[in-house]
Amino acid sequence: MNGRAPMGGTAMARIKKRLGDVVSAGVVALALAIAPTNPSAAQNTTAPPPASTAVGPWFVRITPYAWLPSVSGSTRGTRRVPSLSIDKDFSDILSDLDFAGMIVGTVRYERIGLLVDLDYVSLSGDGNLSGPFRTRYHTNLEALVATVGATARVVDEPKLGVDLVVGTRILSLWVDTDFKGQGPLGRSRGFSDSATIVDGLVGVRAGVELGDGFSLVGYADIGAGNSDLTWQVLGAVEYSFSNSISGAVGYRYLGYDFNGHAPLDDLALYGPVLGVTIRF
Repeated sequence: MNGRAPMGGTAMARIKKRLGDVVSAGVVALALAIAPTNPSAAQNTTAPPPASTAVGPWFVRITPYAWLPSVSGSTRGTRRVPSLSIDKDFSDILSDLDFAGMIVGTVRYERIGLLVDLDYVSLSGDGNLSGPFRTRYHTNLEALVATVGATARVVDEPKLGVDLVVGTRILSLWVDTDFKGQGPLGRSRGFSDSATIVDGLVGVRAGVELGDGFSLVGYADIGAGNSDLTWQVLGAVEYSFSNSISGAVGYRYLGYDFNGHAPLDDLALYGPVLGVTIRF
């Protein structure tokens, strides 16, 4: 059940305009990136091909990974149900994490590609509300994040690759909270809410080879739409065990500012990532 009140025409128009502005700006950036800027350079057949395309025009990369995030945020309160803070450190996540699954894939033909990143996290926690009734609560938070974007390679050198990204991020949230008062006058009640947040985004992704099998990988994006603001930053060190398999360790931050458009007012997930990449 979605606990959000229907948005008026003015609010919906504002959200659609923001979403359209973000995507339109990204499409223009991709068009400029794809357009040839130096015809003579494009006709130069004596230069060696970049390392990323030397084996052919197709590039496929699939990475199952583990993201162990700390979580902070706050639930949206009502007249009958108070707002709750969610603040779980990395050590708390290990005991309260019910399930998590993550995978990211990239397919590129020459300079144009597709990026798909899927994340699912389920967390639960217990606590006590302040006050004379010593009310206990149990909260379960589930989040499914899907980031899908078109990519355009703007720098393709033997040791450096840079892609522009234009796409969307879809966040589905489910929050269930049960309250139980202590003592003979204690009352029990429950609260459930859910929402699907769709945002347009623009971003950039880069990889730099350091030598001896090591490389640096970075990604950042920013967007808006149903949420007031969403942003993401990731950095990792990658080591290639062979031409087709590599491993990476890094850090990722994903933030949201909902401003009343979801069961949560705000949400931040941040922590280490470990992944294994298979290249085709």
